[in-house]
Parts: sequence; structure tokens; C-alpha cells
Amino acid sequence: MIKVYGSVFSRAGMVMLALEELGLEYEAVDMLPRSEQTQSSEYRALNPTGKIPTLVDGDLVLFETQAILFFLARKYGNGRLWGSTPEEEADILRWSLFVSNQMEVPALDMLIQFKFSKGNPDQAVMDRATAELNRFLPTLERQLDGRKWISGDHFTIADIHGAMVLSWPKLGGFDYTAYPEVHRWIKSVLSHPAQKKLMAKAAT
Repeated sequence: MIKVYGSVFSRAGMVMLALEELGLEYEAVDMLPRSEQTQSSEYRALNPTGKIPTLVDGDLVLFETQAILFFLARKYGNGRLWGSTPEEEADILRWSLFVSNQMEVPALDMLIQFKFSKGNPDQAVMDRATAELNRFLPTLERQLDGRKWISGDHFTIADIHGAMVLSWPKLGGFDYTAYPEVHRWIKSVLSHPAQKKLMAKAAT
């Protein structure tokens, strides 16, 4: 059986969402980022970075969220979460990497401030992250205008990764008023049936 290491409320949640969407059975090994579990010799033998998530599928041990999502879509998707032509595949990767390369760092900075600043975030960090998001979000807003999903006409790994990453600044108080299409897209992924199923499991 597939095994996923990490918390549903971390990047591992993206992997679990993909598994739920594909209808795959898996075992979730709950561990939080930066926890003692992630620094153990047993876990570092699987993932030398000491980060999460890690996926184990038979003899394959894989870390890095986007690589895991790519693997699951290619191996088990049968067209779901992925494209059917090289052009569609490239577009999915393009938008996933766009979010990763341009906006994931400021999004994570805001999330860290929200989680660890005890209500007193570093304003310089918040201002810098806000400026970076405002630099690149207009491109995403234009891409989402008139379409439900970020790439093509169906739900893909680019939606899972991108919308989940951009949900982090919202927790930190980022105002998406100027980006209604992006905000709608984030909410559509957070309310996706597979995500609701995952959250129901997490609540039990």
C-alpha cells in the first residue's frame, strides 16, 4: 500500500488530496514539519532533507511535493489530474512551476508569520511578501479569467499545488479582493469533493 509521511495540514495534504481524487488506498503517517519525527535517523533514511512529505510506493521512495504529484498523476491517473498531449502536460507544469518559483516563498513567509509570531508578525516580512504576491498574482488572475481551473478544462495537479500554496497567505491576512478569480479558484479547490473527504477523515 502507498504510504505518505506528513500532516494533512502541511504540504503532505496536497499529496493526500491527489490520492483521494484518484481513489487510491494509502496509509498516512502523521508527522508535523520540523518535528522530532522528521529528524529521526529512520525518517532521514527515507528523506535526507528531514522535510515532508515523503511517499513510499513499493520500492519507490520519493520526496518533493510536485514530483510526488507528477508521479501519482502519471502512474495512476489514467488522464485524471494530468494532460493527454505534450502541450497539455507542459501547460500544467508551467502553472505549477509558476506558483512554485514566483509565489511559494512569500506565501510560506506569510504562513510562518501566522503560525509562529504569536499574533505579532514581522511587518517587514509581511510587506515584502505582499509586494511579491502583488507582483505575480495579476498574471494568475488573467489566466483564470473565464476558466474554472488553471490549466485546460479539468482539475489537475497544478490546481492542487497552486491553490493550496496560495491559501497560505489568506491565513496570514492577505486580501484577495483585487484578485477575485484567484480567490474563487482557491475556494473551489478547498471545497472540492476530494478535499472535503480528506478533511472529514482528518476530523475523525
